[in-house]
Amino acid sequence: MHGFTYGDARRVLKADLGRGTQAFVTGVPSGNRLPLRAYHAALIFKNGVPVAYFEGLSICERMESGFNLYYTFRDGETAWLYARILRLMRQLLGVSVFSIDPYQVGHENEEGIESGAFWFYRKLGFRPVKPELLKRTGAEEAKVKNNPRHRTPAATLRKLAAGHMLFSLREGESRNRWDNFEARNIGLALQRRMARDFDGNADAIRQASLNFVKRALRITGQRWSETELTSLQNLSLVLAMVPDLEKWNADQKLLLIRIIRAKGGSDEALYLKLMQKHAAFRDALMQFGC
Repeated sequence: MHGFTYGDARRVLKADLGRGTQAFVTGVPSGNRLPLRAYHAALIFKNGVPVAYFEGLSICERMESGFNLYYTFRDGETAWLYARILRLMRQLLGVSVFSIDPYQVGHENEEGIESGAFWFYRKLGFRPVKPELLKRTGAEEAKVKNNPRHRTPAATLRKLAAGHMLFSLREGESRNRWDNFEARNIGLALQRRMARDFDGNADAIRQASLNFVKRALRITGQRWSETELTSLQNLSLVLAMVPDLEKWNADQKLLLIRIIRAKGGSDEALYLKLMQKHAAFRDALMQFGC
C-alpha cells in the first residue's frame, strides 16, 4: 500500500482511540504524493498488538476509505473501531463524506461476500449511490423486518456490491452532491483534452497548462520550493481545464495559490482544509469528476 511503502517517518501522529486501542497515522512525503488526492494511512494496535490498517484518499471533504481488520480480531469490536477511525479522520483532516469502493463490499471479492461486508457498512449508515441498488437494499431490509431469520443470498450480495457506498456527516447539505464523483473521471477528462488539443503529447500539455495557470493566477517572480513547483505543475493540468479560471476574483486566486503551495508543504492536512474553503475549486473538480 502506498501509505506504508512511502510513509513519512518525520510526521507520525499517535492517537488513543479508547479501550486499549491506538492508531498511528502518517501521510507521505512530498516527493511521493499523489498528483491531486491527499493520502493518509493508519496502523491500528490493540493492547500493543497490530489488529488493522486503514487508508484514506481525499479531495476536499470527500475521502475514499479502505479498512482491513485482521482475521483473528474480526469477531470483536470491528464496527466500533471503524467508527473511531472515521471520527479521527474527521478531526485531523476535516473530511465529512466517506466513500467505500465496490471491492470493499464484495465486488470481485468473495471474502467480502462471505463476510456480508455490505451489511457491515450499511448498518453503520452507508448507502448505495446507485438508485437501483438503493431500491434493492430497501427490499432486502423489508425482508429482514418481516423475517428476522432472513439472510441475504450471496447472489444478491454480489448485485448490491456493484457500486460505491457513501456516508455523509452533513446529510442536510446537498445529500447527493458527491454521489457520482470518481477521481478517475478527472484523469479521463485530462486524457481527452490531451488527445484532442495536443495530439497525445504529454510534455506539450504539461507546459501549456503550466503557462496558462501562471498567467491566470499572475504567478511571476514568486519564490517557490521544488516541491511546491511540482504541485503547481501537477495541479495545472486540472486547473487549465477550468473555463473561467482567469475570471476568478483576487481572493479566489490567492486561496488557490495557497492550496497549490500546501500540496507541496509539510502536511497534506492543510491542503485539504484549504480546499474545503474554496467553493469554486470544489465545483470545478466535481464537474470533471462526475
